[in-house]
Amino acid sequence: MKLLLVLLLLTILPLSVVAVQNLPTLPTDRGPQFDPRSGVGSFDLLVYVDGEAIVYVKDTGLRYSLLSGSPLQNAGSNYTQAIPHAVFGEFTMEKIAGRGSVALVETPVALNNFSAVVRIKDDKAGRDLYHVRLMWSWNPANPSRSPYDGAGGRGGRGPYDRDDSRYDDRGYNGSREGSFEFKGRVDGVTVLHIRGDQVRVENLSGQPLRDQSFRFSGPIPISGLRDIDLVESVGRGRIELVEKPWDGNRYTAVVRISDSSNGSGQYSFRLAWRR
Repeated sequence: MKLLLVLLLLTILPLSVVAVQNLPTLPTDRGPQFDPRSGVGSFDLLVYVDGEAIVYVKDTGLRYSLLSGSPLQNAGSNYTQAIPHAVFGEFTMEKIAGRGSVALVETPVALNNFSAVVRIKDDKAGRDLYHVRLMWSWNPANPSRSPYDGAGGRGGRGPYDRDDSRYDDRGYNGSREGSFEFKGRVDGVTVLHIRGDQVRVENLSGQPLRDQSFRFSGPIPISGLRDIDLVESVGRGRIELVEKPWDGNRYTAVVRISDSSNGSGQYSFRLAWRR
């Protein structure tokens, strides 16, 4: 059974790559702040949308898959640098203009050939101008390492937060079990990237996370992890452990909180792990 599944994946993946390569393209141009060696970059997606489409942003190129409505029309999409093939310190999306919904479906990683995937849905009559900005940070001197490696913690040194109340120069107590606790108000979709004893918050839609607090009993091990699961969760929407730590994601736990009701909702959860 496992062999059949592997063979099926090997069959599907190359076809999906070819399918994306055959999609319609949109023109792009270098922006006035073009700098390929800067540690921060952005891509301004400016398109007219009448319906629903999935947009694939790779390097400096744009392709799209039309789900409904009329073909997309370019309105001046531009970039400050090509999307780098790198480990990002952060990769975020901001909707600047557009009456419908926009979601960052995938961030660029090696598994998707460093492509950002954006879904745009315009469900009103006629076309509307959408301005979506993708922003990122990376390490041009060593793209294989995050620019925030070894620089996390508080004080604005990186996009991660750490609870220092149980941490000192000696580290944690070395227990074979540990947990991470979260509380905060979510309005839309928020993703937490939890690595070691640090947290990076990614806002995919809605309002930014508010009133958040994080607490570790110990850092998530970077190897030898037997199990990790959500053991407690409270909130009106969904809380999901969408990715467990492994060597392919640099031992990062990824938790997605989805709140589809009006206004922000209070959420809390506890993530427990064993060596």
